[in-house]
Amino acid sequence: MQEVAKQARLLQASRVGYRGRDDLYEAFHPDGTREGGEPVPPIRGLSPETSRRTNLALGRGDGIRIQPSRMEEAGQMHTDYFAVWDRSRAYAAAVLALLRAHA
Repeated sequence: MQEVAKQARLLQASRVGYRGRDDLYEAFHPDGTREGGEPVPPIRGLSPETSRRTNLALGRGDGIRIQPSRMEEAGQMHTDYFAVWDRSRAYAAAVLALLRAHA
């Protein structure tokens, strides 16, 4: 029972950690290089974050990319995403062990 509770807490932490991946992206105008280009200018009168989201929603710009300043965070989220699968399997194994013990 304790193992099931432990694995459930770890799985919940993973779910909370897998938030906000959409916050990493921005609309931009590429300049022909792999990571070059300029972000779409902000919309006057909106906060920077609201403007970024609106630019994405309206399809402004010529492409979508991960914000260069957030590449490290994107890499960590990618790693964390696969850790969720490992934690979900550990939770399932703990539940199955508990069910077998009480059957």
